[in-house]
Amino acid sequence: MIMNSPVKRLYTVPVTSTQFDLGGPYMLAGAIRYCYQIDGANRRSGIQFNRVFASRRYSEKTCKVWYIEVAYDSLVEIENSDWVEELQADTSETQFRLGQKWEMHHYLIYLDSFGSFEAVAESWEVLPEVGGLWPSPSTI
Repeated sequence: MIMNSPVKRLYTVPVTSTQFDLGGPYMLAGAIRYCYQIDGANRRSGIQFNRVFASRRYSEKTCKVWYIEVAYDSLVEIENSDWVEELQADTSETQFRLGQKWEMHHYLIYLDSFGSFEAVAESWEVLPEVGGLWPSPSTI
């Protein structure tokens, strides 16, 4: 992935990531889950990636500066991604053998104090905002 790749902004989180607390965001089962408070009430939401081919996370101190510049509190799609090209090359024989063409998109979001989350997936959707907290990932 190179800094000059076109970036398409897709979604902005409902509150600034500096307001995320209560365990911070984490990725589990193809979803980034986060909690926050609105008017003193605990709320939870997230971003679900569908048909995930690969995912990775960088801590805040190892993120590239341009991640912060293009994806701060926003889910973006990195177009013409080297990572997608690599995965497509690695899976092209399997796709041909199965008679399938897999749609792959490179998604990135940077959340302040938590770092970046990335996924190569077929699609994404916002999880509905509901009351309460997500279970701690250590208890799942």
